[in-house]
Amino acid sequence: MHDLPRPSSPSTATVGRVVGRIGAQEPSAKDGTRSGRPRQLPSLTGLRFAAAGGVVYTHSALLINPHLARTLGPEVWVGASSVSLFFILSGYVLTHSARPTDTARAFWRRRAAKILPNHVLTWCVIMAALVCAGGTATHGSGWTANLSSLFLVHTWVPSQRFVSAGNPVSWSLAAEGFFYLLFPLLLPYVERLSRRGLLIGAGGAIALVWTCPVLYEFVLNPGGPSFPGYWSLYMLPITRLPEFVLGMMLARISSTGMRIPRIGILPAALGVISTIVVNAAFLPRSFLYAASTVIPLATLVYATAELDLRGRKSLLRTPVLVFLGEISYAMYLVHFMVLGLLYLSLTGHGWSNLAVVLAGLPVVLLTSWLLYAGVERPCVRRLSVPRRARPRAATRS
Repeated sequence: MHDLPRPSSPSTATVGRVVGRIGAQEPSAKDGTRSGRPRQLPSLTGLRFAAAGGVVYTHSALLINPHLARTLGPEVWVGASSVSLFFILSGYVLTHSARPTDTARAFWRRRAAKILPNHVLTWCVIMAALVCAGGTATHGSGWTANLSSLFLVHTWVPSQRFVSAGNPVSWSLAAEGFFYLLFPLLLPYVERLSRRGLLIGAGGAIALVWTCPVLYEFVLNPGGPSFPGYWSLYMLPITRLPEFVLGMMLARISSTGMRIPRIGILPAALGVISTIVVNAAFLPRSFLYAASTVIPLATLVYATAELDLRGRKSLLRTPVLVFLGEISYAMYLVHFMVLGLLYLSLTGHGWSNLAVVLAGLPVVLLTSWLLYAGVERPCVRRLSVPRRARPRAATRS
């Protein structure tokens, strides 16, 4: 692949020029490298549903059997691994699909239009539910913690009261927001890496994911209370950054046409599942938040993307799974709230926990679609581009 322009420093103007070149500057066939690479990767969209489904599965299992919160069986770590999959996917997709002649401001605007409307609405619903239940936003986590969750800065505070404030699942949005803030600054450096540098960078990212639990388990807090590890290894945004960077590295490795051993999506998926089951029985908890599955998950993301890049058949590319992948962000945000409200409403009327979950899952899907169709998609269309630029964009299309 052609050498990309190398900025002298990641200034705002330079960042604006380089964001997006990976997905846009494709070599021609006469260059002897792959051409006609698809901009969209629908199989990765389908994989997003699998990741969201993993989180829903874990929360449903905990609702059906609350003892899992103490025993921490494989069911719990499916959700943790699914969040790690989200982070790696995010780095890959953003790097692959970044736009030509983009600016950092335009990138941040599109991310805000995608993420914030759903987040703000679900936060407001939860605050309203607290009021209807006889409390206020100042009860429970407290108004400071709840407001910090609205602005997605709550996971920087080492307090259970803060990390569980607002919509509890929004902690991962705080991490994603941190990644988005850094992405235009990181991309120029990732673009400059040679093929060897990309392999070293990917290996370094994996090493960092493993270094954090090693330091915590054997140096910083051996045998200490569980919450510091839970916060620092699972929820602290800077700790999860290497997973996002790993996704960026994988996208660049793929774009260079580098020859690496191919692993099919089925062996990769089985590798993830077997790793979760085996490691949950033998590894300390600190390694299960991300380290134990980072390599199998990275392999799964790479193998899934290759299905689209090489034009191969893919079950994840089917219309149903792509649609479910499109609503997966909404599903991630609403499932905990919907299942929790149904649990509080129905268990008092003799419903079992299992019955609540079985009745609640269709409601989760319906609510997710309504949020996607009624809020997320319209806001992305209207807010992603400044109003003064919309007629020009429409003319070009």
